[in-house]
Amino acid sequence: MNQSDRDFIEKKRPKKQRDVHIKDYELVILHYQNLIKKGKNATDAYVNMGFIYLDKEDYEEALKCFLKILELEPQNPEAFNNVGYVYEKMNMFDFAKQSYEKALGLNTQDPEAVINIGHILELQGNYKEAVEQYLKAIEMNRQNDSARFCLAVLYDHQDMHEEAIDQYSEIIRLNPGHLKAMYNMGRLYFQLGNYSAALKQFQNVLKLDHDNADVWNSVGLIHEANNDYPAAIDSYRKSLALNPFHEDTNFNLANLQYLTYQDSPNQVKIADIMRRLQFVLSLNPRNQKVDKLLSKIQKKI
Repeated sequence: MNQSDRDFIEKKRPKKQRDVHIKDYELVILHYQNLIKKGKNATDAYVNMGFIYLDKEDYEEALKCFLKILELEPQNPEAFNNVGYVYEKMNMFDFAKQSYEKALGLNTQDPEAVINIGHILELQGNYKEAVEQYLKAIEMNRQNDSARFCLAVLYDHQDMHEEAIDQYSEIIRLNPGHLKAMYNMGRLYFQLGNYSAALKQFQNVLKLDHDNADVWNSVGLIHEANNDYPAAIDSYRKSLALNPFHEDTNFNLANLQYLTYQDSPNQVKIADIMRRLQFVLSLNPRNQKVDKLLSKIQKKI
């Protein structure tokens, strides 16, 4: 699962994230600790502190908070889901799976726990059983786009293209505003060489989210594949206007400009291309494709 897909899924798990964007963490934590000492809303206080620690990536403290909830409420399925999520973030997958299974044992109709179990199985490379869990979650709630998205992404990454497209299509039918499903289906169509279908999906995303740098970059790739270089450059520039630090777009624009330079040296300044590539390397010195292109250009001049 690529980082974009993982980020999208994790935005939806766990369900109750409160106060995680507060900058003054210590002051807020002190507030909740005082509430606990006074015996007021201890469960909610531990939940909120747990998510603050998660946001800080302090998983040990987050785990302590969620385990405290289980001491107070041993039959709380959501608490088991949250404990499992922390274990998952700590890469302790067996413990995570056990916690999710306990959540499911307490609420046998909880699709979230089933999805979580499927996700662990997928992380462990047990794709067949992961698919079974995602399908089980879908049967529990056929309107559940989270389960379908996990299933679609699994199919996608296992090169089961038709199955992935079927699931992405069903997600969009159920939720016409599901931007990530549209984007992934567009990316998949592009991978399969169906540029017109890919462009249609990306355009649908842009109707709902016009300021999406990733999508403008993808549109640029389609124009470039169709040898429409001016349109590609225009799309890349739109992407960079939204996110000047977008590494892929900076590389794509520099690479296309270099192709143009080779055919028509007067249209593009080679120094501008090199500056763009050097800028990307200043952000990420490990970007190998950028380093390779820059070295290639330096050898030519």
